[in-house]
Amino acid sequence: MTETSVSPVMVQYHDIKRANPGCLLFFRMGDFYELFFEDAVAAAQALDIALTKRGRHEGADIPMCGVPVHTAETYLARLIRAGFKVAICDQIEDPAEARRRGAKMLRRAVVRVVTAGTLTEEGLLDARRHNYLAGVAEAGGEMGLAWLDLSTGDFALAPTSEPALAGDLARLAPGEILLPERMLTRPPLFELLAEWKPALTPLPNPRFDSDGGRRRLQEFYGVGALDGFGNFSRAELAAAGALVDYVGLTQQGQVLHLEPPRRVAPGSVMQIDAATRRNLELAATLAGERQGSLLATIDRTVTAAGARLLAEHLAAPLTAIVAINDRLDAVEFYVEDPDGRIALRERLRRCPDIERALTRLSLGRGGPRDLAALRQSLGETASLRDMLSAPSLVLLPERLAAARRGLGEHAVLVARLGRALAAELPLLARDGGFIAAGYSDELDEWKSLRDESRRMIAELQARYAEATGIGALKIRHNNVIGYYIEVAAGHAPKLGPEFIHRQTMAGAQRYTTAEL
Repeated sequence: MTETSVSPVMVQYHDIKRANPGCLLFFRMGDFYELFFEDAVAAAQALDIALTKRGRHEGADIPMCGVPVHTAETYLARLIRAGFKVAICDQIEDPAEARRRGAKMLRRAVVRVVTAGTLTEEGLLDARRHNYLAGVAEAGGEMGLAWLDLSTGDFALAPTSEPALAGDLARLAPGEILLPERMLTRPPLFELLAEWKPALTPLPNPRFDSDGGRRRLQEFYGVGALDGFGNFSRAELAAAGALVDYVGLTQQGQVLHLEPPRRVAPGSVMQIDAATRRNLELAATLAGERQGSLLATIDRTVTAAGARLLAEHLAAPLTAIVAINDRLDAVEFYVEDPDGRIALRERLRRCPDIERALTRLSLGRGGPRDLAALRQSLGETASLRDMLSAPSLVLLPERLAAARRGLGEHAVLVARLGRALAAELPLLARDGGFIAAGYSDELDEWKSLRDESRRMIAELQARYAEATGIGALKIRHNNVIGYYIEVAAGHAPKLGPEFIHRQTMAGAQRYTTAEL
């Protein structure tokens, strides 16, 4: 293919597509994400949407399909469930900026790669379970396993082995598994991982270098050594480094929020093989349903974070007597204090999912309601701390005492968010109207000008319609030509010389005036 054989936009499309192999490319064209060629065929089939065509390439029609930008999340969810990875290519400038630099084509760039293991949006996740991205690596004659949940920041490492790997993966139930390509060339491992095939993402072997993994972790956390986090094996560092590298690539440079990596020591949790886990129906029935499982039967949690923690505990029973008794002491405390338990549950019930709200905000994907969740949850911490600090609770079990110590003071931030956020909040920041009146004098002034402009446009439309006798005359706006007057083509002769022609559309004419 030569660049002269296709339009400049399609040259841009091919360049971006080549840089993102293995992904469907959502290519932003105005208010739609469009897909072309084999991507369009695959997406149209998976989404059950119309497959059309746009232009020609090498003598053949170019297959095309598209989805509206404002509903893209729904389609993304279906594609991810179908096993696809999706590269989101957005317009990174508006038409006015392109015109100022003398360009006829907008700049576009991939802003994110969406995969099953790197989801953060509320609509793409199950609030009551973790969505793990796992990595497996070998180094120094050992095998290591790392896993993280990008939506909550949870990050852990552990040793594993070929015989134990299937059970470890069954415990985590990751949405995606990274591993070196060489692992799939070994028949025993290939067979062991066969049931995880849809979740596997093989990567080039050098991505799992243990020294490189150590450096990536040190750079990510801004430390000179990892000793303060734990004593990690080379294999564990290789797996963890590959995860951090992969997440950085998929998030395209966005600031990531990950907790310091914790090491799950060998033998600290019970090893349950995959078949036994299935037959016990711990988190899902043999039919794959949550309802009817042990987890569904005992889950009385009132927060999403609590539900995820319960699922994690049930999947990985403790083996150390001290740790078991430590956990049971906390349970016993509230079994013997039903009034305190009821009061605590009611207070926790008011806490939204702050973990995932914080992640979306840190990645630049949060909305006004995530800010409200932050305000609400942090506002409850003072009450929770007071409940755990009452004089009658001086003998708190250590786990509860540690929880109390972790509840910080956030009154200043809560007060600021309270002043800033409007009473009624839209889902998306682009919808506007989420900053309360009186919080910013400058913003209030701009809102006043906006509202006055809308009133003036409405008055101008009414005056033009009356003067021309065209009742269907409309004043509209788009990002290409700004405000314009639109009339049906048959009404064009009724317009006087003050109406300056701008565009001819199918069945309509667009004009402007000096006044407009």
